[in-house]
Amino acid sequence: MANVTPSPFPLLKKNGGLYRELEVIDRLQQSLPNGYEIFHNVPLHILSSNEDQFTELDVLVMAPAGQILLIEVKAGTLELRDGGIFKLYGNKTRDVSRQCQFQYGALRARLKEVGLETYVNTCLVTPDCILIHEQPLSIPKDRIIDASRYDQLGNHVKILLSTGNGCDDVSALKRFLNNEFQVSITTSVLKSQLQTTTRQLADGLATWVPRISSPSGIYRIQATAGSGKTQLALALLNMASAKSESAAYICYNRPLADCLRLIAPAKVIVSNFHELCVEHYRRHHGAPDFTQQNFFDTTATTYVKDSIDFTQRFDLLIIDEAQDFECDWLESLALQLKKHGKLYILQDDDQRIYDREEFDVQRVVEIECQDNFRSPKTICDVINALSLTSKTVKSKSPFKGDLPAFHEYEDDRQLIEKTICAVNDLLSRGFTLSDIVILTARGRSRSQLLNQLTIGKHRIKQFSGNYTSDGDPIWTEGELLVESLYRYKGQSAPAIILSEIDFIELTEKEKRKLFVGMTRAQMALEIVISKEASRIIGESIN
Repeated sequence: MANVTPSPFPLLKKNGGLYRELEVIDRLQQSLPNGYEIFHNVPLHILSSNEDQFTELDVLVMAPAGQILLIEVKAGTLELRDGGIFKLYGNKTRDVSRQCQFQYGALRARLKEVGLETYVNTCLVTPDCILIHEQPLSIPKDRIIDASRYDQLGNHVKILLSTGNGCDDVSALKRFLNNEFQVSITTSVLKSQLQTTTRQLADGLATWVPRISSPSGIYRIQATAGSGKTQLALALLNMASAKSESAAYICYNRPLADCLRLIAPAKVIVSNFHELCVEHYRRHHGAPDFTQQNFFDTTATTYVKDSIDFTQRFDLLIIDEAQDFECDWLESLALQLKKHGKLYILQDDDQRIYDREEFDVQRVVEIECQDNFRSPKTICDVINALSLTSKTVKSKSPFKGDLPAFHEYEDDRQLIEKTICAVNDLLSRGFTLSDIVILTARGRSRSQLLNQLTIGKHRIKQFSGNYTSDGDPIWTEGELLVESLYRYKGQSAPAIILSEIDFIELTEKEKRKLFVGMTRAQMALEIVISKEASRIIGESIN
């Protein structure tokens, strides 16, 4: 049975002509085999002498090889005179043969315009009358299927389509007849719209968490990646600033603090924990020496030791990435909260990639959220299929996205080659270098990527491992950001390349590292992975 476009519909008798046209379509569908396509009411717009001309094709049949037959259906009686065929519509008379000629010419012109070549034929179907004539007609007799031949409509149509060359690109011809456009979405526009929509959708935590009361003033938000924890923190900081309250946001990763500092209210304190420790050390113990081995550990130990004498200065304290904090770090910060102050602890145990002891908090209101608004649905599906989290991640993103692409490597040389391939794949999809972040799952000492100056022809931007005298990190100059997965926690980018995945056992820690890396991607994810690790992942799914 042939396919009908638009979809088949009931034969509703609105008027005789329309009813007959629908009946012709139904008869063609039933009598033509699979592979034939029937189109009806196809609009056609051409320019003739710079003037717009419009017409509509009643019925069009396309053979499997792409030959086309235009079918003009004329119900009721027709008038033959002067070698022509005419149809009376009230007080108006239409020349059927000229109408067929115009439609034929219009279709051929449009096909030529779009670069499609195929055989085109025409015929007239008159299901209600038999044309008896002695004089030549403007339409050849073999192109007229009247009432005497109507019962064999499908056979006649196949015969008329059996001659002539077909089309080299039948799919393109079908799209043309369907009035379909091949549209390529501009990645930059999609990125902007997606980020705006995601922020709006992820406002849930920021909307209802501040309305919850806690007798102790302590809130613990256990929420998955992409759930809106950062938006919650910003909302709380803005509310505190509007009320002239003293507020602080403390996280673990310096890059996250640097990003939040740009958008948080100017009056609040935004810092990562070790930056806070360094500033305390500078004020009370002298100039810091960043060349000293384990200097940051020294400042943290000093900060915790001195915290017993800290004043209670904060009306609001937000500790983000709390799963990465040592217990005594949390206590040193909590000591600075005013008597009736509020403490918000934001964490996700599925992102616990450091060997920290879990901590307990008394008299706390617990809030959980497994809704991910950032990651495309397909990435969330992969995360759940691999059981990377303790609880199922619920995808709430409006963007489905594509499955992550896996690039397998055998050695360090192939690792670089496959990473370059992943970059080029993303660039070919419309992403820019500023959209792409390469994350390595290895530490700085083991990473091959962080020891490169370029990836392909692109210069690398990365943390040099050194600091200014003021404690600011020093970055290399480049256009393609390469970061460790550990330092990039809490941030995201449109396109992520998760590279140097080379475990020999899918431990809980490796699962968490995969989860952290995969959830950094807002739109696209490429994974550069060793063959052994890829095999282990495949077995975990099966």
